Amino acid sequence: MSKKDKKNKNYEELENNSGNGEDLEEMMGTKEFKEKIARGDTGEKIEKELEVEELKKEIELLREELENCKKIEEEYIDRIKRIQADYDNYRKRTLKEHLEHIKRANKDLIEKLLPVIDNFEIALEAGEKLEKQEDDFYKGVKMIYDNLMELLKKENVKVINPVGEEFNPEICDAVLTESVEGVEEGRILEVLRKGYMIDDFLIRPAVVKVCKHK
Repeated sequence: MSKKDKKNKNYEELENNSGNGEDLEEMMGTKEFKEKIARGDTGEKIEKELEVEELKKEIELLREELENCKKIEEEYIDRIKRIQADYDNYRKRTLKEHLEHIKRANKDLIEKLLPVIDNFEIALEAGEKLEKQEDDFYKGVKMIYDNLMELLKKENVKVINPVGEEFNPEICDAVLTESVEGVEEGRILEVLRKGYMIDDFLIRPAVVKVCKHK
């Protein structure tokens, strides 16, 4: 069989297998198609090559789709992380504001109780001066005062009673000064009225007398 006859036979096989030789030419490209016929490739072989080419194209499309899916997945994950971070910040901020509100409410309540505490201390001081410590009335007042102070302690209330400490204008008000020999200037000589704090909130500054040399 001559090469021309073989070529014609291969082309006929392609037409029989594919149904239309022109379709094959369009799929493979005219030049590539003619080269395969010229070198004697059978219709079955060319058809398999076409199937392989189609599969390669499908695989490439699937790869592109997979890459797009990965990008979309990363975008959603990043968005979820941002939403989670925003939620955590909101939760922490809300909790902090809630605690601050409670502290301020406690501060206002304790501030109203301070005159009562002052009166208890004045009464106890007077009882000590009169040496009434063994008196039942004095003991009752002392017990109520101690219970009240224990309750305030549980609520993180701190008493500011800085005798002998260096004057701190942030928590103390100096209303009197006195020059005392042997005492460093700026030291607190006496607390005229105790101060109080709850956590970082100053409820009332301590009123003090400070050493000041002339």
